[in-house]
Amino acid sequence: METSLTDSLTLNSNSLRTTLEKPVIVVIPDTSISIYEIRSNRRRLFILIILALSSILLPFSDSVYLPSLANIEHDLHASTTLVDYTISTYLICAGIFSLLWGSLSDQFGRKIILLLSFTTFLGFTIVCILARSIIVLLIFRSLQGAAISASLVVAQSAIVDMYQPDTLGFAMGLFLVPFLIGPILGPFIGGLLSNAFGWRSTFISLAIMSVISALLILVFVPETHHYLVLQQLSRDVKKKCKHRNQTNTVIVREADNILKPRFMFPWHPLLALSDMTIVPHIAVSNMNFTALFISLTLMSNRESQEPYTLSSLHIGFSYIPVGLFALLGSLSGGWVSDWSAKHFSQAMEGRLILNLIGTLMCPIGLLLYGWTFHFGIHLALPLISSALFSFGESFMYTSTCAFVNIKKPAMAGSLLALINAISFVCAGIGIIVAIPLLTLVGFGPLLSLVAGLSFLLICISMIIVIYQLRSSKLSLVGLNDLSKAASTGICTAQPENIISVQWF
Repeated sequence: METSLTDSLTLNSNSLRTTLEKPVIVVIPDTSISIYEIRSNRRRLFILIILALSSILLPFSDSVYLPSLANIEHDLHASTTLVDYTISTYLICAGIFSLLWGSLSDQFGRKIILLLSFTTFLGFTIVCILARSIIVLLIFRSLQGAAISASLVVAQSAIVDMYQPDTLGFAMGLFLVPFLIGPILGPFIGGLLSNAFGWRSTFISLAIMSVISALLILVFVPETHHYLVLQQLSRDVKKKCKHRNQTNTVIVREADNILKPRFMFPWHPLLALSDMTIVPHIAVSNMNFTALFISLTLMSNRESQEPYTLSSLHIGFSYIPVGLFALLGSLSGGWVSDWSAKHFSQAMEGRLILNLIGTLMCPIGLLLYGWTFHFGIHLALPLISSALFSFGESFMYTSTCAFVNIKKPAMAGSLLALINAISFVCAGIGIIVAIPLLTLVGFGPLLSLVAGLSFLLICISMIIVIYQLRSSKLSLVGLNDLSKAASTGICTAQPENIISVQWF
């Protein structure tokens, strides 16, 4: 009996020793979160939709009174040139001040700047409603553009705050849908309003829209700036822990990379123009954007002349095809950009390659648009042509915005402001230059020149993308050869196998 008991104790002690000698693996669950995961997908989509609908006010305000330009000219006893300049000065001021709004939003946050933008825009719009001279209208139209430009720049920065790079292309494409159809929806609604109530009713609609947008942002849109979100999250956690008398922490994976924002001078983003890996792609988008606004502005004047002689109502209807194809181009362009980024992943420029091919519709559409209007061919052909280049413009624009922010994420707000600033300034200057050129050479030669510039920039951008992809592929091959040599114990001295990717 004693022997069996002793054996049993010995056996148990041996099994215990064996158990203790085995390595113990403790799985600790990852309790950290990403700054992008703080909100649910549904919540982010809801915020995106509100910001997108609010940003429509910038292009809508520019184009809502296009069908009533002749009425404004008659009512205010102004020349056609001065009335057209209310469009170009609006665009130029929107471009210049977007640089300031981008820097301010990086410093003070997105929400407060958006609310300030819509409030000041409302005040300037009221003056435009009451304007009795073309000079007053011209000045306060410029101030309108300066104020409302934040609705696009700051809202784009908020989208970059909420979405990770692998889904940013589609999110940006969805966000830009209202912005890209705004120039088309504006003339349609403006034609209806001015035909029924006069041209001042178009500015009343802008005042109503600004109030609604400000209220939606005030109630439903939270602050999205990463640093401010991190600070708010820290305060919320401390408050909950103090209330429940317990200690708790929330680990944000990107916390080390989120720095306290510093104010950058508005011209600081211009330094990015020294980076030749992004400048050609920005130039393509800006050229196409300029061509779009030149075409939209001249369309109203041309359709009111022989052989078309359309009323303001019918001129508004003629912008619908352009808006529908801009919508299609924006959505498909964002999706194609994300798809290309996965399948041409050896270089960041890979996400642009298919969008550059698609944007060839811009010069093709511009050529057809210009010459069909030049010879007064049936209105269906100019409308189809305008739909083609609007698709090509929006197809590339969404991809460029996503690419630039992924390339330089630390300057997201400033770079988006830079893209928009150059786009609007070039569009405004383009309209000023195009009006006298149109009287000299006519529609066909003028838009042929614009189409030629667009095609040239697309070719340059395409060459750079292909070069970057090939260089990146060769670099990867060289690195693989070196790793194989190192693994087999062979030392190789062939540094020329490694080719630098960033030559531009």
